[in-house]
Amino acid sequence: MRQVRIGAPGFILMDEMRRDMPGTLRKIAQLGYDGIELLGFFGHSAEEIRGWCAQAGLTPYSCFVSMAELLGEATDPNNPIDSAVAMPGNTPEEKLRYIREIGCEYIGLLLPDDPMDETVMERINRASRLARSFGIKAQYHNHAQEYLNRWEDGYRMDYIMSHADEDLLFEPDLGWIEIGGGRCPDQLRRYAHRIEIVHLKDYYREAFDTALPHVFRPTGYGVMDWATLLPLCEGAVRPLWYTADHDKAYDRDVFGELGLSLDFIRNALQYCD
Repeated sequence: MRQVRIGAPGFILMDEMRRDMPGTLRKIAQLGYDGIELLGFFGHSAEEIRGWCAQAGLTPYSCFVSMAELLGEATDPNNPIDSAVAMPGNTPEEKLRYIREIGCEYIGLLLPDDPMDETVMERINRASRLARSFGIKAQYHNHAQEYLNRWEDGYRMDYIMSHADEDLLFEPDLGWIEIGGGRCPDQLRRYAHRIEIVHLKDYYREAFDTALPHVFRPTGYGVMDWATLLPLCEGAVRPLWYTADHDKAYDRDVFGELGLSLDFIRNALQYCD
């Protein structure tokens, strides 16, 4: 079996990281994760974050950034995500230099759920080119809306990929694809050449019906067909990183949930040869 690197998801850790970033990073490393995909910098310097990751033995391989902030547009200081991902610097170059100093090789672009059109795509491509000029790979990370919304005979995600620069990577969140009514195998095969990180989100709902409510689960504890999807990822995609994505632990322990996800993924990957 090839050496597979698995990272912890930043979203579910935002409250813990805001309270105690170095302590949270140590806990993630103690669970056995290889890296962290950051969602939030919380006012810390690049040197601090890089140092805390190094001390914990974690690779900060990726982070999410506000596309509006990166392009010098207005953001909402009262939005908890916008405030968490705020970066020092007055220019895109200064902000991207900050990301490089942390050590991130990838950025995921955060943008509102606006109707996707040529204007939005021009902004996405401009952000991607800026990142590329600093040796950083930009990714489009899907949520449910890219599959709930249709485009011609495909999904909104297909519109995005067909109108994006070829260098813009696709970071598929497999759970959100299914929650939105998409079919993961089709998307993985179609965009395998543009995927380097895969998010392994799991969830539960009573049927494959987007009208039904869903709840999040640790990876391997929901309805996702990992017996099909993980061998497909390993055979057709061979990502450089998996992120053990999980959005909400409800009244359960966040670190306990992430430990369950990691154990399941590592065990399941042993059967993908």
